[in-house]
Amino acid sequence: MSQLYVDNIRNRTGGPIGIPTGAVVTGVITATTANVTGNMTVGGVLTYEDVTNIDSVGVITARSGIEFGASGVGGTITAAGQAEFIGVVTALGVNVSGVVTATSFKGDGSALTGVESWNQFDTWLYGGG
Repeated sequence: MSQLYVDNIRNRTGGPIGIPTGAVVTGVITATTANVTGNMTVGGVLTYEDVTNIDSVGVITARSGIEFGASGVGGTITAAGQAEFIGVVTALGVNVSGVVTATSFKGDGSALTGVESWNQFDTWLYGGG
């Protein structure tokens, strides 16, 4: 097989060359800019510090956290596990160790523990206590 050694290849008008559809490139490709308009498959490790617009189905492993949605809409999950969500959050069960802060709570409060009953407050307010 022959080899071709060149420093630079340009098309006939002086621009970059096009790689034909279905072409197989072996070896190392080094580029400062790449534009992939179709699908791209990576069979090894893809590393880049600021990868954005990832369409992931399945497990996500993130080095420094995950941000989703647009600014002010969506949420953030940090690498330390701290989560912040904008909008309505529905969960089947939530365990909290620490402070829960909210502008309002919904429900009748019948399952609350460690809270004085309203009857005791009513008695005190109206001269009974």
